[in-house]
Order: sequence, then C-alpha cells, then structure tokens
Amino acid sequence: MAIKIAINGAAGKMGRRVLALASADKELEVAQILERPGHPWLGRCACEFEPECNAAARLADRLMAGADVVIDFSSPEGTIVRLHEAVALRMPLVIGTTGISEDQIAEIKRAAQQVPVIHAPNFSLGVNLIFRLAAEMARALGENFDIEIVEAHHNKKADAPSGTALGIAKAVCEALGRDPRRSLVHGRHGKPGARSREEIGMHALRLGSVVGDHTLCFASEFERIELTHRAQTRDVFAAGALRAAKWLAGKKPNLYTMADVLFG
Repeated sequence: MAIKIAINGAAGKMGRRVLALASADKELEVAQILERPGHPWLGRCACEFEPECNAAARLADRLMAGADVVIDFSSPEGTIVRLHEAVALRMPLVIGTTGISEDQIAEIKRAAQQVPVIHAPNFSLGVNLIFRLAAEMARALGENFDIEIVEAHHNKKADAPSGTALGIAKAVCEALGRDPRRSLVHGRHGKPGARSREEIGMHALRLGSVVGDHTLCFASEFERIELTHRAQTRDVFAAGALRAAKWLAGKKPNLYTMADVLFG
C-alpha cells in the first residue's frame, strides 16, 4: 500500500520538486498539498503549478487527517504552524526548512516526544555521508590541522551560513570536543591577526543560480585535504526527503536524523 504524504510549502521551488518526484513514485501517494494562509494559489490543483505532477490534490492552508507523513519545505514560521498541527493529528514530520532559530529547534525537540520527526539541514544522501566523514577526518587528523568550511549558494538564499555548512561544523566540533560558539569564525576582515589553532573558518558565497556547494578543508604545514560536495539539481534534496518519509512512516516518537535513515 502506498504511503500517503502531505507536502507543506508545495508551491515553492523545493516543494514543487518534492511534488514532482513523489507523484512519479509508485510507493507514494500525494494526499495533501499545503501553503500559508492567503497564498494566491490556494484551491489550485497540483498539476496547475507543477506540470510534472499528476496528483489531484488541491492547495490548502491547513493540515488535515489522512496523511501518513508530512514533508515540510516552507519557512521557519510555516514549519512551526505545521508542527503543531502534526502533533495534534499524531502525524510524523520530515522537516527540510532552513534558517530555523534555536527557540524553534527547541519546539521541534518537544514535538518529537509526541510524534516521530526528522529534522535535517540537508537531505542529500551525499551530504549526510560527508557529515560522517567530516567527523572521522577530524578525529583522525587531530588538532594540528587548520579547518575551513566554504559554502556557495544562489543569490536569493536568505540565510548564511547554510544549514549544511553549520552541520559540517557541528560534526567537526563534536569530533574534536570544541564549542561552536567559541570556535566558529564567520569571515575575516581588517587585521584579525594570526589564525588560532582552535578556530574553524566559515565562509558563505552567494552566486547566480548555484544550487549548493560545500567544501571542508584541512591543512597542515605539509598538506591540504579538501572534501567537496556539489548539488547539481534541487531534486537531490527532494529525493532524500522522500526516502526519509518512507523510512519515518510507522516509527515511534523521537527526533531522528538522516544518519538514522542511512546507517540505521
């Protein structure tokens, strides 16, 4: 039997790609499509704004019973609205929205005590492998390597650094026992002086239509190692979110990660 999904932010760039890929997946059924109240496309059929979709669902502004999993690619505020609705309906939630605040993360953690939730900064399978590799490299190389993280995205991205870059930094800091609040240095200007051993440089580029590039650099006096991931299309994130939704359906309440999906 197909897993029924609801897509929040369905009219956005990411939402439309989730919609397109889901409608072509025989293991899934698009049961609901959602947007914010007042959205100009409310009431439209999915196929009217996503030509690759054959789902009959119409755009609504409230989550209803009937879906097995909600996939959210909206705004931080929109995520929290759907989070509360999902908890009330005891519905699992896959969250891909970026730019979420610490207070909102705390709300997500509380909700995960009642419904299963996956919250990931990036749903690319390759990026989630890089999170694990970043930690392993940091542990293996130790304290004698400088560490820098460079990310690039399209010129309309609202938040910086990207959630993925922060995810890489978190993996490195946890592996080395560093506090991100003290170690992360966001860009440099003026005369900051010599680089300290503890710092991890974070650099954000905003260029044209770049989907998402991330590079983690380790350098000693004798060598440099670079680990790079480049997203070719937004479909990589949509496909990962759909895989996460299939995995999450039927799980017990908890806050899961893509590492759980990939590695069990």
